[in-house]
Amino acid sequence: MTAKKSAREALFIGACSAALLAYSLYHHHFDRNVTEWKTSPFLFPTLISVFGLLLMFLLLAEAKRETEKAGEETELKAGEAAKPAFLKGNVVPAFIAVSVAYDLLMPHLHFIPSTVLYLSGLLLLLGERKPRNILLLSCIATGAVWFLFGMLLHVRLP
Repeated sequence: MTAKKSAREALFIGACSAALLAYSLYHHHFDRNVTEWKTSPFLFPTLISVFGLLLMFLLLAEAKRETEKAGEETELKAGEAAKPAFLKGNVVPAFIAVSVAYDLLMPHLHFIPSTVLYLSGLLLLLGERKPRNILLLSCIATGAVWFLFGMLLHVRLP
């Protein structure tokens, strides 16, 4: 996928997500809706729009990386395509093992430490080798889920 196409897709998804978020927040608060968020019919569209906005940021980062990569990289030989790190080996059993370990650790370590360890393991399986990136991504993703579901939506986390 070209950088321009990634950027266009990111902007389209961002615009749709922002519109859906505005729609669901407006109707939840101003349509005489007296239900709590956890029972609101506008909760699901709100969640979808938040994940759409996250996807937009990821696509913009991908477009930026592709632009930088195109400037530095030499052309690949015809017919030779680079494989992503996770396709180089059979990692499905490893993903299953890490997921089972996450399920077994959850009652003992609780949500936040278990999820940070789980995401760190998945990032290692996907080929990320920089400890700073692994720790940063794992902590930010876990914190975002905890804040969104635990604090804003009052969902009990394990």
